Amino acid sequence: MAYLMLVVIVLAIVLGFPVAFSLASIPMIFGLLTKGTRILPLIIVQSFGMLQEYSFVAAPLFIFMGALLEQSGIADKLYEAFYHLLGRLPGGLALATIAMATIFGACTGIVGAGVITIGLLALPSMLSRGYDKRLAAGSIMVGGGLGVTIPPSIMLILYGCAAGVSISKLFMASTVPGVILGLMYMVYVYILAKVKPEVAPPISDEERITGLPLLKLVLKSLVPPIFLILAVMGSIFFGIVSPSEAGAMGCLGALILVALAGNLNFKVIKDSITSTMRINTAVLLICLAGKIFTSVFVQLRGNVAMQRLLLSFDFGPTGTILVMLLLVYLLGMVMDWIALIFILVPIFVPIISNLGIDRLFFAILFCLTLQISNITPPFAYSVFYLKTITPPDVTVGDLYQACIPFALVSLLCPLMCMLFPKLILWLPSLMK
Repeated sequence: MAYLMLVVIVLAIVLGFPVAFSLASIPMIFGLLTKGTRILPLIIVQSFGMLQEYSFVAAPLFIFMGALLEQSGIADKLYEAFYHLLGRLPGGLALATIAMATIFGACTGIVGAGVITIGLLALPSMLSRGYDKRLAAGSIMVGGGLGVTIPPSIMLILYGCAAGVSISKLFMASTVPGVILGLMYMVYVYILAKVKPEVAPPISDEERITGLPLLKLVLKSLVPPIFLILAVMGSIFFGIVSPSEAGAMGCLGALILVALAGNLNFKVIKDSITSTMRINTAVLLICLAGKIFTSVFVQLRGNVAMQRLLLSFDFGPTGTILVMLLLVYLLGMVMDWIALIFILVPIFVPIISNLGIDRLFFAILFCLTLQISNITPPFAYSVFYLKTITPPDVTVGDLYQACIPFALVSLLCPLMCMLFPKLILWLPSLMK
């Protein structure tokens, strides 16, 4: 019954039923059929349990911080700085897009916000200068997706809540792999532009600014957001504040940056709050539904059955990790990543604990693999986000083709981390 319930939920989500209602209603039906009416109080118990979980406070705070920066126009100045810094290189505008997305992603932590904001800035600029539309679109989609890998990330917060892993340590553990992933994208773009200069021509010398004006632009555009990121992450790293308190600091810092940029007004505040409420309501509703699913799945002893099934193959720790990550990758192609966290994490965590695998190590491998789903057809969410702002000649087919090479590059990052676990575990080992 537990397996059947899981299959029905996956089918419902693939067929387009709302994720939260699929995750909540189907387990309740299966629970009533198998356990009777005593399953009904589960909704109330899980609701109160989630509302009392302090870790969830971090999510709306970081979402609000990202919404403020998105509304403030800071992304425009970031792109302009990287445009002049990297534009002269082969594939320079695509490199600037990914570099800017890395910084902006660390401020927002949400895929949709990053893809749309960066797309509005970078896509017209690249297309007007003769960039291949697939390369241009691909660099925007993967750049926007870095927001869920580089801390402070909503994906990491939700994973920590689902798995009972320290969010502070998750933030630190994902920093090095997230930066490496961004650098991998940039290396791929640079090599491609070197081999095929016609797909990504550099900007002309006449368009660039150099010398003192460039230095002023960099100091004005890059230093404030980088300082904000370092202040938030540094306070967590040194044990000064918790992630929730760091989120509050980030909101205050974002408000100061918006004020310094001269964009602090009622409209920006109103739009930021509205965006935060919309996103946070959706996220928390899915989280509640996920907890209901987990409770019913455990009541049906599905977790025990899944554990026995995976351990019966005797793949060993490395083989079991690979099987789990393959399952994450395949389901990520057709399902929402928030739903997957609350479906798979409660099943996987007991198994890796029994195998003696470091839970922090597995968490980052899980999230690195899951973020690839944003650019993996058929349900590549970054494609749908970007399509809303592309010109008519950039088709959905072009966007799917743009995803494939970057998805292959993305796969190298979790594999590298498996070979060199210190990439994940080094920074958390230094924490206070």
